[in-house]
Amino acid sequence: MPSRLAYFGLNIIRSARTKVLLILFMINLAVCIALTASIYRQLSNALFSDLDGRLLTAASAIPYILPNGYIEQATAIPPVLLGDYHINMQRLQQFAQSAGMSYLYVLALKNNEVIYLADSATDTEIAADRFGHFHQPYRDAANLSYRVLTSGESRYGQLKDDFGDFRSLLLFHTTSTGQRYLLGADLDSSAVEQQLRRVFLQTLALGLTLLLFGSLVSWVLASRLTEPLRRFSSAVQRFTLGEFDLRMPVKTHDELGNLATAFNAMGDALHAREHLLRQLAFVDRVTGLPNRTRFIELIEQQISKPNPHFAVAMMNIADFHYVNDCFGFSEGDNVLRSVADRLTSLQPHPLVNIGRISGNDFLLLIQYQDSKELSGIIRQIEACLSEAIIIDDHRVNLAMRFGISCYPEHSNDADSLLRQAEISIFTAKEECQFCIIYNPSREVDRQSQFTLMGDLREAIEQNQLVVQFQPKILVADLNVHSAEALVRWQHPKRGWIPPSLFIAFAEQSGKLRAITEWVIKDVLRQQLLWQEQGIDICVSVNVGVGDVEDEHFVDFIAKQIDTFKGRLSLCLEITETGVMRQPDLMLKNLNRLRQLNIKLSIDDFGTGYSSFAYLAKMPINELKIDQTFVMAMNSTFESISIVRSMIELGHILGLKVVAEGVETLACWQALSVMGCDEIQGYFIAKPMGAKDFTAWLQRELAQLKLSSLPNMASKLQ
Repeated sequence: MPSRLAYFGLNIIRSARTKVLLILFMINLAVCIALTASIYRQLSNALFSDLDGRLLTAASAIPYILPNGYIEQATAIPPVLLGDYHINMQRLQQFAQSAGMSYLYVLALKNNEVIYLADSATDTEIAADRFGHFHQPYRDAANLSYRVLTSGESRYGQLKDDFGDFRSLLLFHTTSTGQRYLLGADLDSSAVEQQLRRVFLQTLALGLTLLLFGSLVSWVLASRLTEPLRRFSSAVQRFTLGEFDLRMPVKTHDELGNLATAFNAMGDALHAREHLLRQLAFVDRVTGLPNRTRFIELIEQQISKPNPHFAVAMMNIADFHYVNDCFGFSEGDNVLRSVADRLTSLQPHPLVNIGRISGNDFLLLIQYQDSKELSGIIRQIEACLSEAIIIDDHRVNLAMRFGISCYPEHSNDADSLLRQAEISIFTAKEECQFCIIYNPSREVDRQSQFTLMGDLREAIEQNQLVVQFQPKILVADLNVHSAEALVRWQHPKRGWIPPSLFIAFAEQSGKLRAITEWVIKDVLRQQLLWQEQGIDICVSVNVGVGDVEDEHFVDFIAKQIDTFKGRLSLCLEITETGVMRQPDLMLKNLNRLRQLNIKLSIDDFGTGYSSFAYLAKMPINELKIDQTFVMAMNSTFESISIVRSMIELGHILGLKVVAEGVETLACWQALSVMGCDEIQGYFIAKPMGAKDFTAWLQRELAQLKLSSLPNMASKLQ
């Protein structure tokens, strides 16, 4: 019933408020449009009146600018030209500029043809002979000047002639002898349009301002008119969240008043029933705090609030079983109640809600703004619980651990938040940490991960790991002098497990070093067998930056070299994606390895953090270009340029350059042309066991040489 009531209330408020607001907005819009149009019409009319007044003033002043009697003499038969025509043009031009006019001129009718009596022109126009000469015929596009002279009526209008497009006044006059002439004044149409555009924009801005103000007024009016419905809707929403003690004020005796009365009566009944059910099903009997089920509801209520931002913290009392063992379960319950009371003292801030889900695990709902505030709240909780609890005159100090998940960063539902907090508290216990905030990367099928970690320990002990070798071919002579050792895991139940899966687990569980050392021992052992067969191969083994930064690892290598006597050739491929935390120590260890005749290579070059400055300092022998760049050569030209640059960089540093991921003949050819020293990939051979690798060296390599294209690297010599 509450859900239906909420739905009904929300639809009323949405419908009523929207309709009222829409009606007010449409009225406001119509008024603003009409008012804006009227203002624009008045302003544009005022603008044209001002422009026409300026045209009239300028045209009327022309006879006073020209020499006295100029027009009478110019229209006489025969005409008499008074003064220099160019000087008169300059006078007219000076006045035109001061009056803001484009042109001033005098036209007359001679032999039914309009002619110039005077004209204004700039120096540039005079130099270009672009002006109306004395008695030169004149014609505009609409013959407006001819119609004025023949009709005897002065006109304002749009005039277009060889000099441009203008807003013009053609002012009709006659001489004392009855000769017709007109005084003309022009304003550039573009200037007029610009002023009109300015008036339009100003009017539009005013209209939009009025519309915005009217919309604001409409919003306020709509809100006030629908305020009773809004309050009822808000109350219904809170009611659906479980706030059954909420009551609505009854201020009227109309339908809304009756609805409020019914609402309050329903709230009383539901509140009483809810209280009883909560006591039976949702409260921890020892502490009186919400249990797991109720706490999930509290989280969901918090999520449903506007813009929630909170954390769910699981708090564990460390080693609480000692309290029960030493003082009994009854005293243990008293300790739990004391902890609950202290936590309750922190409500409602910083703790929004508190719950207890099991023996010594509490749940806390914390509202916070940023990580700094959250950290401070956790410390505040710890300080609140740090004071010793007295049990039978014994002071008991409790230590706490916290596992935290955050909304909405980690999840958007209550169950997931609680599960993530449990994972975090488990991690805190496992790692003996005070507080762990949920990290999604930790959650990768933990049960399978733990099983795989246990199996990995047995895999090392029971020789389930297998070393396979992938050959590298020298581009210059197509000979194989080196190979990469790749570890594989043959699980007795799961079959072959890819390195991408178990290597990550091994690194997390601290087993990766053991695997690396096992691989190195196996490689050195295999090299001794190959030497007995006359096979001299340098084998590369992948190691991490952390291995090379560890002096104990270097000691291990030295010990193995001393144990496996013979001309052993070992190369350590250092993964570039690792971050150097101790660069000075790493350089020291690299130099020690070089003194042991260990070759050094930077693996996956181009994908990690290596700087050119450190590359220049490192006593390495080769760079190994990551296969992602090599494989991309088949599809993008940019990848070809990147690979070429890497090869050139390696050669500049005096290093051998190896490319992995060669899967096509075209890729081989391209790398040969670029000067790559050594290549590795499925086109040459897949990783294989030691026995198959030996057979491949004796059989397939010869065929590969015969079937391959001639060495293209020599063409670059």
